[in-house]
Amino acid sequence: MRISGRARAHPRHDEVETVLDDAETVGRWQIDMRRGVVIADPIVALLFGFTPEFGAAGIPFETFNGGVHPDDRAHVMEHILGCAEAGGWFIAEHRVCSADGRIRRILARGTFDPDATGTVVAGRGIVMDITQGDTCDDPLVASRRAQATLPLEHVVDLVLASYRTLKDLGEPKALALTETLLMELGFSLARAQVQARLAQLH
Repeated sequence: MRISGRARAHPRHDEVETVLDDAETVGRWQIDMRRGVVIADPIVALLFGFTPEFGAAGIPFETFNGGVHPDDRAHVMEHILGCAEAGGWFIAEHRVCSADGRIRRILARGTFDPDATGTVVAGRGIVMDITQGDTCDDPLVASRRAQATLPLEHVVDLVLASYRTLKDLGEPKALALTETLLMELGFSLARAQVQARLAQLH
């Protein structure tokens, strides 16, 4: 369920705000295209304004998109939906309406991979809260549809695979280092997008 705009009056509001403010980690999501739902971990669910229980059960895609700030939604979803249909990756820096009632800015990276028949059946990605960074209000989005993966994107995929393996092996120290690396790679992707946008202005 979505946490309403009256969340500040909710007894769990302070707890939710603390979790989001202290979250020095990478949130993760998956999309089941056949069911049309987003499976979100607690960090992603709270950032988009939903309960962790709803995120774990699977949030309908259109409902999940409602967590994107209204002024950013159309621009961001144009890229994401294009990738979801044809396959490819996206990087997006935009605002969300989080569960603690605050407008937060996130950096999201995701990929949609076609199967052997060319049909996209699933997507996956990561989300980081970058509210404290030096950002602007306008959303920054880049996407590449059904094209070769860029080198830095390939590195992110390899690190994500390593993260899943380390989690299965129960290696907490290595897992923490991998999370830090994922966060830095995310910022590198964002910087590359900003530089590309600035280059187009000259």
